[in-house]
Amino acid sequence: MISFRALGAILIGFAVVAWPALAQPAAQASDYVVLEFVFGLQGALLGGGAGFYATYFALTILQPCPHDETERRACELGNSVIALAVGPNVGIPPGATFLGVALAGALVGVEGNVGLALVGSIAGTLLGSALAGNWVFEPTDFSLVVNPVTMAALGATVGYNIGAKMRTPSSSSIPARLLSASYEIVAARWRF
Repeated sequence: MISFRALGAILIGFAVVAWPALAQPAAQASDYVVLEFVFGLQGALLGGGAGFYATYFALTILQPCPHDETERRACELGNSVIALAVGPNVGIPPGATFLGVALAGALVGVEGNVGLALVGSIAGTLLGSALAGNWVFEPTDFSLVVNPVTMAALGATVGYNIGAKMRTPSSSSIPARLLSASYEIVAARWRF
């Protein structure tokens, strides 16, 4: 049977050994790169879809299709092809930057460079379009990985993290004041 002293010594030994393992290093901006990239992918998809629909509706308003059934179908198909070629390439960069990487950075407390993220996203979209070719209509294994969406998310993530740092709570924000304020309880003395 083990004594209480031995059990206490074992527990203290475990605590001394485990204490450094429990200490977590401070979070760094580079800890969230994968999260920012995944958000960038989702933002690029949302931005590309919004760009497609905005371009399609703008084309139908600017140039209405005729009422004849055959001509209307050809006109709508033409508008769809133009919208598919132009719209996503216009919508992907802001989607990857603002709906993706910058949003993820703001959620986890990373202060990055949004301007460089937008430039990187535009460069990534152009590079992805050049490398993937006709990736929408004739996808290949290469174009499923290297396309405007993934390259825009990668460019936005790289641009955002150039000079990025973790946000420190400012003393002027209400949550920071509530968390850092020391409250003093003053006992009032009543004399009768």
